[in-house]
This record gives sequence, structure tokens and C-alpha cells, in this order.
Amino acid sequence: MKFDLEHDWQGNMSTPRKNLGGKTKFNLFIALTVIWTTFGLIGHDPWPPQESETISQIVSIIHDGEIIAPLSASNTYLTTPPLYALIASVFVKILTPLLAFHDAARLSNLLWLAITLVAVGMSTRELLGRGFGRQAGLIFIASIGLILNAHTLTPEVASLSGFSLCFYSCTLYYRRPFRSSVILGLGLGILFLAGGFLPFLAMFFCLVTLYLFSSWRNKRYLTFIGLSSMIAISFIFPWLIIFKKLFPEIFLLWVQQPIFNNSSSFLYIMEGIAWFTWPALPLAVSVIYKNYKKCFVDKNLTLPIIFILSYFILISFKYEQSPISLLPFLVPFSILGTGAIDNLKRGAASALNWFGILIFGFIGIIIWLGWLSSLTSIPYDLYLRIYDASANFKIEFSILNFLISLAISSLWIFYIIKSKITNRSMISNWAIGITMIWVIFIMLWGDSFNNRKSMKSLFTDLKPHLVQSSSCLYSQYLNDSQINILHYYTKVKPINYSNNLQNCKLALIRLQGDNETPAEFKDWREIWTGKRPKDKFYFVLLRE
Repeated sequence: MKFDLEHDWQGNMSTPRKNLGGKTKFNLFIALTVIWTTFGLIGHDPWPPQESETISQIVSIIHDGEIIAPLSASNTYLTTPPLYALIASVFVKILTPLLAFHDAARLSNLLWLAITLVAVGMSTRELLGRGFGRQAGLIFIASIGLILNAHTLTPEVASLSGFSLCFYSCTLYYRRPFRSSVILGLGLGILFLAGGFLPFLAMFFCLVTLYLFSSWRNKRYLTFIGLSSMIAISFIFPWLIIFKKLFPEIFLLWVQQPIFNNSSSFLYIMEGIAWFTWPALPLAVSVIYKNYKKCFVDKNLTLPIIFILSYFILISFKYEQSPISLLPFLVPFSILGTGAIDNLKRGAASALNWFGILIFGFIGIIIWLGWLSSLTSIPYDLYLRIYDASANFKIEFSILNFLISLAISSLWIFYIIKSKITNRSMISNWAIGITMIWVIFIMLWGDSFNNRKSMKSLFTDLKPHLVQSSSCLYSQYLNDSQINILHYYTKVKPINYSNNLQNCKLALIRLQGDNETPAEFKDWREIWTGKRPKDKFYFVLLRE
């Protein structure tokens, strides 16, 4: 691996003059982004629990026509507004002749990720100048916490786009106030209609906090906020009014659902940030450390820092915590981290570069060895562990998957050997490394992982036994994810026996071990039973 010491008189690894043209580098960035975003979006079933609620919502939209308040099968109230599910439903309508229902829905993430990446790049360009947007995009897609969540059917992907648009509007505020107001209004509308109250309040809290600083405390900023709020309201209010008029009870339940906890989760959020935002975190910390005196004076530093602090405070009091709530942190951390790339000392940049190479290389070797062991049964102990972990799935050799994995692995090895170690190549190494890991995981282990997570075979086997005309089915002891996935595969929304007085003739019960059928179903006749390999529980379908 070559070291480039050109322009090293300041003791850092400053990027040398470009050997490739800017257009070529941009095309390479686009190609890497396309590979990163598309792999993993199709080719696997909905995975509980992450995708179960959304896929059930989409079924309600497509098959039941519930576009204002589509409820998942497990809920009697709306957990999040329907924007994400509605856009996914449009993709389903267009693409289902070519793709499976869930694959078509998941492809809607391409739209949201494209919006997010463009907003991140444009925000960085406004704050740091031309040529930095691509670097921010590389840091963003290299983030450890993004890779799995961005390929998941979940509304937080749309909320992330809303956050990124709001951030971009604030960077554009000084140069294009009216245009930035429109973008902010659109971002706030997406935040509310995709994520609900908490993301909207977090962004509004950030906007109010910025007014405390002299760079933002003026009438022009108030006009900016006022116009943006009017634009956002024009998106939000029509849905709220129709929702309240058509479904008053569901609307009341939605408004009354808890948003905040009395106690904070500061430590949980900090621990999450510590791994979720790599490699942006050490770069952002470096920028803040070197410019701590200007953090709340220079507006280019103030904006991302206030965004981080505002969101950190509100998310720490969220009623239910989950790692996916950390996604919005990636926007300001990636942009802050970009400012450190050209100023890192040689040792720090080299250490971060080698850390990424070693981590991704090690993970890549593990994936390849596991795949080879699954094919050859050598060593046998490792083969048994993988076979057991995949719920008894036997991997079959696929020439296409093998060639794609070999190609991306070879390209990664070629790149780290031939590329000169500079600060910017360090970021490229991270982005290419995490893309390589993701692609070979999907290509070599995707079917095994899908076999472990999928409930398709179970519920498609159950489907013929259900009476579709009545769609009346009691459920007992099923968790929310199982209810939602059942709804997706059978188009039947089960009813909790203890909370409903309908006279259903069928009941689906989940049992475990030696558990007996509940007393209320003792006289019912068993007509079907099924379970997934390696699960401790099984399902029984009874008829009265």
C-alpha cells in the first residue's frame, strides 16, 4: 500500500491534486451508492419484527382501501401517520407484476434514500463549499448504524429524509431564504406525516433553539419559520381534518398515545451513538475539539451541534426506545465529520483507515469461511452451528451469487492495495468496505438469514384452511409481529378472543412445549398445526 506524502508540510495527509476528473469521481460515487442502496432491498421476505407492522399497513391500503388511517392487524390505533406506507403502496401498484409484493414496497426506500443523500450533499456544500458533498455522502453510507435500517421497510427511513431536508433548508437560509422556507415546510410535513409528533417536535425544538443565537436572532429568521410553518400546515392539516372526521375514535387514541417518558435515557442514547455513527463520530469529535471556542459562534458549526443536542434531549425522553431512532444523528455527524477529513494528522487518519480495513477484512473472511463451510461441511462443527442458526437451511451453490461476491471482494482488495493512503481515501475505504460486507452477506448468507427470519412457509401452509369469505379468526397468545405477518400472507386480520364478542368459527393459538389448549377452546377441533424449524413454539388452528 502506497503512502502519498505530497503537500504534507503541515503534518497531515492532505489530499493531493486530482488524478481523476471531478466528473469521473462523481460517477464512481454514484455507482457505489447505487450498489449500496439496491442490494438487500429485494429477494427476501418481510422480517419480523422490523417490517411486520408496515407490511400489514400496506396490505390494509392495497386490499382494504384504508388510505387515511391504515391500521396494522395488531393495532386498534394508528402508531404512525400513513405517508411512508402510502408511498410504498404506490410502488406496489406499479411494480407487483414484476416483483413480489414486499420487494416492490421495499423499493420505495430508494426514493427516500435518494432525497436524503442529495440533502446531505447539498447541506455540506452550503456549509463547507464545493467538492465536500461527495465526501459527506461517503461518510453517510459508511455509517454502521445505517446499513441494515436503510434496507428495512420502516417509516423511520422517510423520517430521515424529512430531517435531512430540514437541515438543508437551514444551511440554505442565508443565501436563498424563500427557497429554504419551501424546503423546510416540505421537510416538516414529511416528518409529521411519516414519523408523527416526536420527529416534528424535535425539529421544531431545534429551530426554536437556533433563535437564541445572534446569527439567527432576527426578523428574517422569524419570517423563515413562519412561512415554513404555513407550508407544513398546508400538508398536515388536510390529513388531520379528514382523519378526525372519518375515524374520530382512532384519532382520539392516536392523539392520546404517550410520546415521552418521565425518566430520561441519556446513557442508552450515548451508548447507541458511540457505535451507530462510526466512522463519522471520531471525525466530528475532532472538529469540535479543534474549534471548541467557535462552536456557538460560527454558524457552520452551530447548526449541526444544536441539531445534535436538540434531538439528543428529546429522543432521550422517548416513551419507547429503539436503535432505529438514532438515524437522524447520522445527518449532522456526517456533515461535521466532513470538515475534519483534510485536517486530520497522518497518524489519526492512518489509524482510522487501518481500523476499517482490518474490521471489514475480518468480517469478510468470516462470511466467506462460513459460506464455504456450509457448502463443504468442513469443519463439521462450524457447519452444524451455521445449519442450526439458519433453522436447518442447506445452502446451494449459485454461480451468480458467487461471481458477484468474488467481484466485489476482489475490487475491495485491489482498491486498498493500489490506493494511496490519504485522508479522503480513508473515507472511501470505509464506504467501499461496508458496501463489500453488505453485498457478500446478502449474496452468500442472505437465503440462510431469510430462512431463519421468514414466516412465509408457515402461514402460506395455513392459508388454505382459513375461510376467506368471513375473514373471522380468533387469535390467542400470538405476538404483534406474528399477527401482522399472518395478515400479510393470508389477508385475514385475527381478532383477540378475550377482547371481542364476534362469533368466529376459527381460532389460531400459539402454544409452547407441553402447554395445553386454553379452556375456552377445549371442545374445538384441531384442523391444522405447524411450526418453524428450531422454534420452541408452534401454532394450532381450531374449528368450533
